[in-house]
Amino acid sequence: MAGRWLVRLAGARDDVLAMTPVDRFRYIAIGGVLVTTAAIAGVSATFALIMAVRLPVPAAILAGIGWAVVILNLDRLLTLGMTRRGGWWRNVAAALPRLALALLLGAIISTPLVLQIFQSEINAQLEVQHNQRSAEFQEQLDTNPKFAAIPGLERQLAALHAAADRSPAAIAADDPAVRDAQQQVDRAAAAYASAQRDALNEIDGTGGTGVPGVGDSAREKLKAAEVARQNYQNAVAALDAARVKAESAASNASATADSQAKQVQQQLDRARAERANAQAEYEATEANDTGLLARIEALDALGDNRPSLGLAQLMLFLLFMSIELLPVLVKLLQLSGPPSVYEQLIDEMERQARSEFARTTARQASIDDSRAEYEAELEYDQARRQYEAGLRANELLVAEQSAIAERAIRQWAEQARRHSERDLTEWFRQNDPCRGDRDGVPRGSDHPTDGTVPFNTRLPEF
Repeated sequence: MAGRWLVRLAGARDDVLAMTPVDRFRYIAIGGVLVTTAAIAGVSATFALIMAVRLPVPAAILAGIGWAVVILNLDRLLTLGMTRRGGWWRNVAAALPRLALALLLGAIISTPLVLQIFQSEINAQLEVQHNQRSAEFQEQLDTNPKFAAIPGLERQLAALHAAADRSPAAIAADDPAVRDAQQQVDRAAAAYASAQRDALNEIDGTGGTGVPGVGDSAREKLKAAEVARQNYQNAVAALDAARVKAESAASNASATADSQAKQVQQQLDRARAERANAQAEYEATEANDTGLLARIEALDALGDNRPSLGLAQLMLFLLFMSIELLPVLVKLLQLSGPPSVYEQLIDEMERQARSEFARTTARQASIDDSRAEYEAELEYDQARRQYEAGLRANELLVAEQSAIAERAIRQWAEQARRHSERDLTEWFRQNDPCRGDRDGVPRGSDHPTDGTVPFNTRLPEF
């Protein structure tokens, strides 16, 4: 059953091959070659759809089966269209277009198979290329003026946040005016403490004149201590004023820093968002860049970097291509050799069929000619008889028309005669002279009595 199907697939007649068993095996082999090339094409299409379109495996298998059927029909068309011609060079010339088409199909079919065989090496090369492109993309982002300002904005934002987060008191403590005022307070406090200590020592006699009691020297020292206390209080008041002023300036500076920090934060957010979008677009593109074209590029790069792998790739490519060319080559070799018994039988059957067709055509032509002659005679006889019938009809028509006209004229003449007699009688009745005496009509020259018609009397019209 399978052999019969392969024979039919190869384009041979099983009933004729039954007379040549040797040729039967040959055509079974040709059918097997067609099935093999179609199966390889289906597997290649399945791999290609999984790699390029990322179809699920069941859908890719179904599509691969459909592609195998298409390739099977194309190969059958290429082989069945090749017929034996006089001379091997004519056979080769006739097979060249089919070889070119088979070569194109072989190149298309062999590529996915080669890619599948070197899948692990290609995946590694794709990873290397991805890392290289990622590094190049990061370098482009870093050198882009739009994104190069991000580090400076980050430093500026950190400084503004630090300035805005510091308390006004801490900022005021570092103010030069506050530090100077603090030094004045420290000196005034030291002077006040020294003056007060000298006054107390003078009063209790432990210092100064050594005489206890409040004397002139003690009063002078007390006065000096009072002046020192007043200077100290003035210095403290100046320090408080400097602190208030510095804290107010620090509050304003903190508010300004906070406002500037918000503006810088917006600029930084926009720059970061644009960079993140660019990075996301690049990563999406890279994630999808693992299809058929990317794998072909990776395989070419591997072949350039590793000559042995490139040679293996070429050999596999030629192997699968030669498998696709095999049906046409087998058919060409078959046509280049002597005719087989099957071909001789087919030629004899075709010769007999042509002879039978010629006889049938001639017989049919004779029948058609006779039919045409008989139809012409029938048409001639029909036309002649129609002509004769027309003549008889015309004669009868003229005779009938003459009879009808004669009867019409006679009837008209009779009616005219009767009408004339009636009018004449009426006229005589109206113009009778004897009737005038009886009817009281006056007699005169206009009414003669001799029975003649007056000259001026108008006769009736007929």
